[in-house]
Amino acid sequence: MQFFVRFDITQPADVSNEDLVGILKREAEAALGAMETGAVTHLWKVAGQRVVLAVVEMPSAEDLDRALAGLPIIREMGPGMKTEALPIYDYKTFAEDLNSGAHG
Repeated sequence: MQFFVRFDITQPADVSNEDLVGILKREAEAALGAMETGAVTHLWKVAGQRVVLAVVEMPSAEDLDRALAGLPIIREMGPGMKTEALPIYDYKTFAEDLNSGAHG
């Protein structure tokens, strides 16, 4: 299954800039490692915002949940992190379904 995942990062008051940069470095290392394994197929940083967007490939929603829970930024930032995950599939499949009458 593919998921579109949005990460919104809010720096907690008790996390210094230096600590935040350290967390972001650990997360970047984990993210690039996930790209090498194919778990993350696309990854972007939104310019001017503390927002990261990813397309993630996981066998199930439960596996996505477990993977997100293990990320350094989730473990270290706690309430300073908000994620949104949307299950997605190729638009071509949707278009084919339309042509086959699957959607009415």
